[in-house]
Amino acid sequence: MEKNKFPKKPELKISIPAKTDLLKMVVDLTKHMATINEFGKKDAQKIALAVDEAITNIIKHSYNYDENHDIKMEFYTSKNENKKGLKIRLIFAGEPPVFKNTAINLNKLIKNKKKGGIGVEIMKRIMDTVEYSSVKDKNYCEMTKWTDL
Repeated sequence: MEKNKFPKKPELKISIPAKTDLLKMVVDLTKHMATINEFGKKDAQKIALAVDEAITNIIKHSYNYDENHDIKMEFYTSKNENKKGLKIRLIFAGEPPVFKNTAINLNKLIKNKKKGGIGVEIMKRIMDTVEYSSVKDKNYCEMTKWTDL
C-alpha cells in the first residue's frame, strides 16, 4: 500500500439510527477499532471522543434530533513501514454543516464552562485531519488519525 493511503473498501461499515442513546455503543466501537489497529488506549479514547462529537453534531444540527434518520459509519485502516492510520467516514443526510470562521479560545470556553460550539474544535485538535463535504443529498465527515509504529 502506498505511503499514508487508505484502501477504497472500508474494514468495517455500519448504519445506526440517529439516537443519542446509541452514542456509548459508537464510542465503544470506535475505541475497539482504534485499539485493534495499534493505537494506544489514550489515543483510542481521544479518537472515540472526536467521533462522539461528530455524531452528536449530526443528530443535533443536521437531523434536529429526528430519530427517523440513519448515520453510516465506515472505518478504514492503513499500515506502511512506519505509520498506522485510521480513517472514520460518517455519511448522513439532513442539513449540511455550517461553520463559523471565527477563532475559538478553547481554554477560555472551558474556564467559563460554556457548553456547545466547541465540538468541531475538539475534533480538529484530536484528529490529524477533519474534513466535511456535501455531494447532492449526502454529507460526509472524514476524520483521520496517524500513529507511528
